[in-house]
Amino acid sequence: MILDKEAEIQRKLKIEPIVGSYNSYTVNEKEKRDWSGNIYLACVVAILTIAFFT
Repeated sequence: MILDKEAEIQRKLKIEPIVGSYNSYTVNEKEKRDWSGNIYLACVVAILTIAFFT
């Protein structure tokens, strides 16, 4: 909590029983990909490419 604001994060959990055990489960969390870094990288590459060929 920062400055009394709560950020709700929705997570997708996949719960599977462990084979050969009694009442034990694995929890796998699927995270959303953060594409912002890749977009910034593509913009920098595009700018450098344009600067190189002009």
